[in-house]
Amino acid sequence: MSSRGGKDDPRPIVLLALAIVAVALWHLASRAHLDPGALRIRLVSLIPVALGATAIASAPATQRILATRHTLASRRTVAIVPADGFAPRPETVAAFAAALAAGSRRRGAWADRPASAMRVRLANDARGRLAYLLEVPERDVSRLRSALHAYRGIELRDASEVLATDESKAVAEDRTTVRAEMVLARPSHEPLARPALDPDPLTPFAAALAGVRREHGVEAEVCVDLLPAAGMREARLRRRMRRRARRRGGERGRPVGEVLGGAREGGRANDLDLFDRRMFAKGLESKLREGASLFEVQVLLRVTAPEKAMALAVLRDLEAAFAPTADRNHLRVRGLPILGTGFLGSDLPWRRRRFDRRIETGLFRPARRGIVTAAEVAGFLKPPTSSCPVAELLRSGAVLSAPPALPRFDPRRADLIPIGRVQTEAGGRLVGVRAEESFFTYVAGRSRYGKTEAAIAMFTHLVRSGHGGLFLDPHGDALDRIRPYLTEPEVASRVVEIDLGPGGSDAQPTWSLFGMRGVDPEARVDAIVAAFAAAVGWGEKSTRAINLTTQAAAALARVAEVVDEEIAPTIFQLPTLLTDEDWRAAVVPFLPAHARAFWTDRFPLLSPEAVTPVTNLVDRLRTSRATTALFGRSEGSFSVREAMDRGLVVLACPGSGGPREKLVAGLLAFDLLHAARSRAALDPGSRRRFVAVFDEVQSYDGESLAALLEQSAKFGLRAIFLNQDPERLRPATLRALTTNRSHLLATALNSRSAALVSRELGGGVDPAALTRLERFRFVAQVTERGELSEPFALGGVRVEDVLGEGSPEKLGDLRAAVEASGRRRKAVEALAHQETLDARIRATLEGLAAEGRSGGHGGGEDDEQIRFGGSG
Repeated sequence: MSSRGGKDDPRPIVLLALAIVAVALWHLASRAHLDPGALRIRLVSLIPVALGATAIASAPATQRILATRHTLASRRTVAIVPADGFAPRPETVAAFAAALAAGSRRRGAWADRPASAMRVRLANDARGRLAYLLEVPERDVSRLRSALHAYRGIELRDASEVLATDESKAVAEDRTTVRAEMVLARPSHEPLARPALDPDPLTPFAAALAGVRREHGVEAEVCVDLLPAAGMREARLRRRMRRRARRRGGERGRPVGEVLGGAREGGRANDLDLFDRRMFAKGLESKLREGASLFEVQVLLRVTAPEKAMALAVLRDLEAAFAPTADRNHLRVRGLPILGTGFLGSDLPWRRRRFDRRIETGLFRPARRGIVTAAEVAGFLKPPTSSCPVAELLRSGAVLSAPPALPRFDPRRADLIPIGRVQTEAGGRLVGVRAEESFFTYVAGRSRYGKTEAAIAMFTHLVRSGHGGLFLDPHGDALDRIRPYLTEPEVASRVVEIDLGPGGSDAQPTWSLFGMRGVDPEARVDAIVAAFAAAVGWGEKSTRAINLTTQAAAALARVAEVVDEEIAPTIFQLPTLLTDEDWRAAVVPFLPAHARAFWTDRFPLLSPEAVTPVTNLVDRLRTSRATTALFGRSEGSFSVREAMDRGLVVLACPGSGGPREKLVAGLLAFDLLHAARSRAALDPGSRRRFVAVFDEVQSYDGESLAALLEQSAKFGLRAIFLNQDPERLRPATLRALTTNRSHLLATALNSRSAALVSRELGGGVDPAALTRLERFRFVAQVTERGELSEPFALGGVRVEDVLGEGSPEKLGDLRAAVEASGRRRKAVEALAHQETLDARIRATLEGLAAEGRSGGHGGGEDDEQIRFGGSG
């Protein structure tokens, strides 16, 4: 580059120093008549003068070299990722350019000017998409960030992450690189085109790079370096262009002042000459009028590919992409063609090193000076817009607000829950939400898009921080990812595993649904009925089935209060009650009056098929040894209420598939929600916080889930709900979730669900953009300091990102701790227990009745102990 004639240019100082040396030498020569001794004395006396002049001459140049190197080393690159709906107005682009140009008005700008250009870099990512990057010196990063505030709908990401390739895919080491530099073909006062923003001027570049994948060893980049001119430098450049234009106007036989609107002389001109003059005047007006931001420009292209033919093909496409910028001036490839047999350009061996230094360091030293206005390069001063039709573009999805000021997550902070990663120009930053503001979190989106991974990270951090928790995973894969993080002795001692999935052990903790003392029977009955209804799909119209299950569960709950705990009925006594008339006759005397009336008067009127849905489902439970081990013993070693109060960590895999698995999942879910509500009698300070993760929540969505969601948060329950499609939830449940949620995270959805979530987010998010979100990309709305944030882009995280690598080598310690807890029992023990349980319960009840201790006659207090729902 050149910087002639300005007060910020060091060359006048150098010339002054050389003039001093020249004057001293002339003075010496004028004394040539002196004898040699005197001449030597005078020559020695000039040495300090020469040294001083040399120091004066070299100091500015040395300062510039050092300052330039320092600034080049500090340059930073940030990727600007536009949203699908990004569509800035021309005025916005002009404001961005003006903010950049204003940055050159600083003291000492001349010292590192060759390192101060802003680089617009267009490159291909690993998947062959156009990535838009900006590069500036570190001191200008804050100014660039402020200027980018003019654009709504962009996201800043770390450039190294955007351009990263899969290291597992080998790239050929022997690759060919081709280079080209574009320069203005005519003097700078001749204008380039000023293309509109629709269609997007970057469309040809996106088309040229479409499908050009870094992971296949092809790297292409277009670097448009813009050095802003402001203040004295801007005025000087305008004067220079005006002088060139004046000479140009003189060549045309007409003063430039007249061309720009001065007085006309007499005489006629032909129409072609008048048209040419008008076009010339229009170009001058666009370049020379005051107020337009000026930039010096350097354009570099480089392509690396396994084959030279491939590299040249991509390079030619990129050169052709500049064609829309042509007007009275245009960009051409710098070099000299040799009769169609060759081209002497930037790819000559002796030019490559200088070219590569400029493209790799950001050094601004173009082969030919070019001056452009902001309007001429407006297409490069913004990322690709929504008017670019090429699909291969790196986009962020929906037009979103900037992330809220969430605290940076630290694994040592138990008061934070890791929510994800927000992107800044410095790269991704892991952030957290405050635990005291996190009640219900709803995460929706496609399978394998990061929902469960996010829940794993949240759950694992919370239970390692001392909270109790339940992770309900129908598939079991998430539990395998959690276990390596629960191997520390303090955590392992609190772990309870319920594994009913394929390959699960037949040794399970024992969970007696009716036999636990101190548990509200009414809540237990409600939980069981809700679980049955969700598993079988009973709705509001299934009143007979719901009432039958309610009456049967309530009857067994009453029996559990009468008999000893070691022979309390289990869920497997439901078929016995419904099908064994003699066994039922032994139970009825112990029931309240209106319950006795149901069993003696209305139940006999029901057809045998009425009990089949209930008995079939329980029979299916009985066919699984693992399920029998879980539910088959009267004395339980585990209860959900105990888990909440003691801070246990429950890893539950009920299995996925049919009604049996849904029933187990529903029993866990609804019992947990009712157990939370049963803690109302505890002092609020004694309600230990308990976090539950419900994956595939639609599998056990029942009529009462919405009401429980609205009431259980105040009793210490915190929950994370996951499912793929919000529309698969019952309307009441979905309303309860969206009304009471603290945080909402959505990844890719179908069009109907995207419209629903968009409305829930306030309508500011394009539903179409929600359908195109990439894996591990979320649109999030969180609660921060009591206020819901605007929707923002959030990157998904894995537990490894939050807590580092786990300790799979210590899984044996975890298994030993689970066994040492004494909660697990073999299925054979439960089967043996069930063989005689019906008979022992009947004998006990008949003995109590014979002694006159049935306690069910006459109603009274017994009528209030259990709430019976429905009517026959």
